[in-house]
Amino acid sequence: MKSAKPFPSFSLDLPDDIQADTDATVASYWKQDDTCLLQLSSFVRKSGPQISATQRLTDRMRAGGEWQTVRLVRTIESCDIAAASTKDRDDTSWVHVYLVWDLLAVHATVSHKGQSSACDWAWDALFSIRPVVM
Repeated sequence: MKSAKPFPSFSLDLPDDIQADTDATVASYWKQDDTCLLQLSSFVRKSGPQISATQRLTDRMRAGGEWQTVRLVRTIESCDIAAASTKDRDDTSWVHVYLVWDLLAVHATVSHKGQSSACDWAWDALFSIRPVVM
């Protein structure tokens, strides 16, 4: 495992064999010959009240499509979490997850073809996220 800090606001743990691409707003992680993709973006709150994970997810779902709420079996201490999934025309599943702390919100997507259990590395990485801006 290796530690990564794709943005100044948080860090996470990733498998040693992970591939990465990061631009100014999105960090993407994948493994060679794997259909799973983990993408992350973050928003640091400078002032005003924080928007809840559920509200952020509801706003995303209003854009349209068929969504199903996802019950995540893991949590992160002191983090508000909400998740839902949808599928595209190519039968790729997209699970959108919002992780919200007082000063930080992270939007994650775990996308894959086939069974999501094949994405264990992505879920492990997602649940290893820790804020740096607290």
